[in-house]
Amino acid sequence: MTNIVSFAARRAARPAMGATGGLVSLLSGFATGRRRQGDAWWLKENAELLMVLSALHHDVPEAALAVYQPFHDGLEDQLAFHPQYYRMMLGVAVWLEDLGQPGDTAARMGARIASEGWIGMEVNDLQRAESRFLMARAGQAVDLPGLDARLTGFMSRPETFALPNPRAAYDLLHAVFYLSEYGRRPLHLPKAAQQSLHVLGNLAWLEQNGDLLGEVCIALRYAGLPVPPLWLGHLHRESAAFRIEAGVCEDSSDAYHNFLVNRWLMGTMGETAFGEDYPVGPMRFSLVRPLISPLREWSQALMALGGRREADYPAMRRACAGRLSPEALEIADGAMAEGPEFEAFFATFARPVLAHGAVRKGA
Repeated sequence: MTNIVSFAARRAARPAMGATGGLVSLLSGFATGRRRQGDAWWLKENAELLMVLSALHHDVPEAALAVYQPFHDGLEDQLAFHPQYYRMMLGVAVWLEDLGQPGDTAARMGARIASEGWIGMEVNDLQRAESRFLMARAGQAVDLPGLDARLTGFMSRPETFALPNPRAAYDLLHAVFYLSEYGRRPLHLPKAAQQSLHVLGNLAWLEQNGDLLGEVCIALRYAGLPVPPLWLGHLHRESAAFRIEAGVCEDSSDAYHNFLVNRWLMGTMGETAFGEDYPVGPMRFSLVRPLISPLREWSQALMALGGRREADYPAMRRACAGRLSPEALEIADGAMAEGPEFEAFFATFARPVLAHGAVRKGA
C-alpha cells in the first residue's frame, strides 16, 4: 500500500490550535453549559475533553482553566462522598493539573485512593489498567502483577473484534491507550494484537462509524503503526462535516464524542485540532450521517445465505450482491482493495458454515 501516513515522521509534530478565545469558549461550554456540574455525564465529558488536550500536549490559557477552579477546589470532598466515581474524578484532577491548573489535589487524591485500597473494587482488568495509569500520573505507583500479560492476551485474539461487540472494541482500544500512556511511551504490540486493531478498523469502516474508526486510527498511531489512507480520507471528510451550534444539549445523543475523537486524531497527525470559533455558552454538536448501514446490510445478506456462507469475499460478494445497495458494495470493495487485512476480517465476519452446520472460526 502506498502513501501510508508514517507515525515516525509525524510523531514530534504539534497540532495547531484555534485562537485562545475559542478554547476558552470550548472549555467554558463543557464546564458550565452542557450538563449539571459534577454528575456522571459531566465527569465523563469533561474528563474526555481535558484528557484529549493533555494527550496533545497543549498549552491551555489560564482563562480557559479558570472555569474549573471551583470544582477543582472541591474535588477531595466530592471524592469522599462518591468513591464509586474515583477514576473519573481522579482523571479530571490529573488532566487539569497536567494542563496547568495550580495545586496538588491529584496527588492527595491518589494517596487516599491508595491508602483505602479502592482499586480493589474494580471487577475487570481494563478498569485496573486505567486506575494504575491515573495513579502513576498522580504520583502513586501501583503494582498489579500479570496485568499487562492478561491485557495482551485479550488483545491478541483478532477474531474477537471481527463481529460487532462495543464492549470488546472499547476494551481493546483503551488497553492500547493505557499501556501507551496515551502516546507518552512506545508500545510494541505482538503481531496478533496489531491484527486485532486492523480487524476492528475494518469493522468500523464497514459500519462507516467515524467515532470508532477514529479511535482505531489513534490506537494505531500510539502503537507505532501506519494509518491506512482509506480510513484517514473518510475521517478528513467527516472532520469538515461537524456542526457546532449554540444551544442546550437536551440529551446525551449529540455528536460531541465523535467530534472529540476526530480532533484528537487530527492533532496526533500534526494537523489543526480545535481550530473552530465556538459559541459562547451552551453548545451542541451534530454530524449528518448517511442513512444506509453497510454493516447491517452485509450482516443481513450473509445471514440469509444460511449454510452457503463462506470465508471468501469474492464468492460472498457474488452471492450477496442482489441483497446489497450499491453503497454497501462500494464500501466493502474499497476495504478489499485498500484496507489492511480485510480478508482476515471477512473470514470471521462472514461466519462460514461447515458441512455439518457449525460456524467455522475465521482464519
